[in-house]
Amino acid sequence: MYRVADNAWKAGSADSNDTAAGCSFSPSGACFTDRKLAAVRAYHEWMPIRQVAADDKFRIWRNFQVGKLMDLTMLDTRQYDRDITDVYYNTEFVNTISSEPNRSLMGAAQESWFYDTLSESKNRGAIWHVVGQQIVFTQLNESGSFDLDAWDGYRANRKRVLDHLYENEISNTVILAGDSHANWVSDLAHANDSTTYNPDTGEGAIGVEFGGTAVTSEGWGTSMSPGAADAISQKLVDSNTNLNLQWSEGHYRGFFTISVNSRHVNATFYAMKNHTIPNAENFVIAQFIVEAGANKLSRPVAGGASNIKGGALKLNGVQN
Repeated sequence: MYRVADNAWKAGSADSNDTAAGCSFSPSGACFTDRKLAAVRAYHEWMPIRQVAADDKFRIWRNFQVGKLMDLTMLDTRQYDRDITDVYYNTEFVNTISSEPNRSLMGAAQESWFYDTLSESKNRGAIWHVVGQQIVFTQLNESGSFDLDAWDGYRANRKRVLDHLYENEISNTVILAGDSHANWVSDLAHANDSTTYNPDTGEGAIGVEFGGTAVTSEGWGTSMSPGAADAISQKLVDSNTNLNLQWSEGHYRGFFTISVNSRHVNATFYAMKNHTIPNAENFVIAQFIVEAGANKLSRPVAGGASNIKGGALKLNGVQN
């Protein structure tokens, strides 16, 4: 589930909320919660997905066990009991509260369930712990600004997730993300922790994140030439405020696939030459491997700079 409205949270969105002004947005006078209930009902009626709990129609978070190979844990990081997000006119306010310790992206019930599920996955002997969710997990400092509608707006919650992985020694975690209309690939580690994490070798990481771009929607580099977008990507991955980020690409539309076996996870990113024409004219722009037990992207990342067809890799260490 993406979201029922633009930048939604538990009591509103970018264009509606439960205040008198927010309710007046609808011609019928319906408040955000009323509209959200209708949207969730339509979602369950039209999407081929089972309701998880009869007494909680908002819940879509769930877990799938694939033998001992993997657990696929699906979260709702968009609207289930989510604290207020960036709705465009409150960006400065959300930035000031982004590190508050009790701030939650998922709500207490889902967050507790998530940690229990990760621990149970390890205890039952699953090799891989794959987490499907909607927004970019890794800290991304985009020239002084952060996407506060992503995990950067819920930094204490992100720290709690990483703390649970480290403290319980949960290896082989792979987080999947979307939303940003750009490609991002990162090692999972506490933001800018150069004491315990080495961005050149990946030592000290506890997993990886693969973030995919949009299929058709424009991103920050769509209107630029590939070379101009790649130059910006290079600055982003080489910034000392983006230590975990290993690959960035913002020009092309596309998608990525992952294959999982007991030895490794392979992520293949595809770019569309022209996304306005309905065809399969795509090419592999980059590939990444995560070896079981390594908890980091295999080095050299993507096989080295000569093997990527777009975007930019970190300059330090990728050839080692």
